[in-house]
Amino acid sequence: MLSEGEIGLGIWLTIRCTDVAELISHLGFDWVVLDMEHSPLCISDVQNLIQVIDETKTTPIVRVAWNDPVLVKLALDVGAHGVLVPWVNTKEEAELAVKSVRYPPKGIRGYGPRRAAMYGLKTKEYLETADKEVMLIIQIETAKAVENLEKILTVEGIDAVFIGPYDLATSYGFLGDPSQPQVQKAINTILEICKKFKKPAGIFASPTTATDYIKRGFQFVAIGSDIGILMQACTDILNKLKSKE
Repeated sequence: MLSEGEIGLGIWLTIRCTDVAELISHLGFDWVVLDMEHSPLCISDVQNLIQVIDETKTTPIVRVAWNDPVLVKLALDVGAHGVLVPWVNTKEEAELAVKSVRYPPKGIRGYGPRRAAMYGLKTKEYLETADKEVMLIIQIETAKAVENLEKILTVEGIDAVFIGPYDLATSYGFLGDPSQPQVQKAINTILEICKKFKKPAGIFASPTTATDYIKRGFQFVAIGSDIGILMQACTDILNKLKSKE
C-alpha cells in the first residue's frame, strides 16, 4: 500500500489481551503496532497477539524497546511482519537497524525463525523471502534525528519513517506538546525530506488530528492506542450521561 502511495491506517496495541487484539484486527485497520517500548508487553505476549492477528489481513508490526539486534531478532522470530525501531538518530544507528532485520551476508540477524517459519514447516519459503518482505520502519523523535535525516535516508533498506511527536516535542523543550509551532515545523521538515527520498512518512496521531496529518501527506497514520481510545470513549459516554442528570 505504502509503495503505491496509498494511506495505511493503524493503531497501537498495548493491552495484554488476545480478545482485544483479535477484535481490533477484524475492524479494518491496515496495520497494528504491538508496543514493547512503552507498554508491559513481553515477547510471549507479542507472540500470542500475533497468532490471533495473523487470521486477518491486518499487518502486525512490533515496536521493539530499543535499536538492539537481539530485540529485533526476537520480534521477527515470533512472526512480526515488520519492526518499528525507536530512537534512530544517526546514519550509523540506521545501518544497525537495517542489519538487524536481515540475514547474513547482508545483515546480522541470527538464524532461528521458529514461529515465523511455522516451526519448521515453512523454513525454506521463509528464508527465501524474509529479507525482502520484512518491513523496517525507523522512528524519528529527536532534534538530532531531524538534523541527520538526509544522511539517515541514504541507508539502503529503510522502508518507512515514523515520527514520534511527543518525544520530538520533548526533544525541542516542549514536554509532551507537539502542537508547538517549532515542533510542527520540525514535523513538516521530516515530511518534506521523506518526500525527497521517496520514503513513506508516518506519525502517531489521534482521532482528532489524523485527518490533518493525512491532508499534509502522511501515509502511515496511527489513530491512537487501544487504551487511549477505550479511555476516551468511556469518558465521552459518562460525560454525556452525567450532563443529563
